[in-house]
Amino acid sequence: MKKVLAVTLLASLLCGGCALFGGDEASDPAPAAPADGSAEAAKAPEKAPAKAPEKAAVKAAPASQSRLEADLYKTGQSLVGRASRTVVPSKAQKEVRKVGKEYVATYVDVDTNSLNTEVRKGARGYVGFIRYSEHVYECRGASKSAALSAPCEKVKTRNLNEMIRYDGKKWQY
Repeated sequence: MKKVLAVTLLASLLCGGCALFGGDEASDPAPAAPADGSAEAAKAPEKAPAKAPEKAAVKAAPASQSRLEADLYKTGQSLVGRASRTVVPSKAQKEVRKVGKEYVATYVDVDTNSLNTEVRKGARGYVGFIRYSEHVYECRGASKSAALSAPCEKVKTRNLNEMIRYDGKKWQY
């Protein structure tokens, strides 16, 4: 009797995998019947995980698509504003290097007006895309101080795409 119980327990743990410990049904293989042919032991692991995904689906259900889009745009404004304030080198703290006989001061400016957001339905919830541009400027001069005070011109633009997820309550990045 002890051997049959041990084999049944071992078979259910091996075949059930993460289903016994809160895994989701979609990624787990179907549990196999135990070696002793008992149908009751095979059905027990199936019943427990079936309730957990239903709760997760109810918790992650959004109020409306338009609310999600508005919330993502607000989150995008916050993210782009923070990037604009913390980008290095910035207009206030330019990076200066010597190129040949002249000095070049470089800085990056985040274009907050280029913000564009998009919400897509993913496999496990919603995914948000926050798109914006960074412009690289160069100022040239004969000396370091001349380069720092010279007029600057845009030499490059980088288009950035940040991907974030919705956890059911707020956007996580």
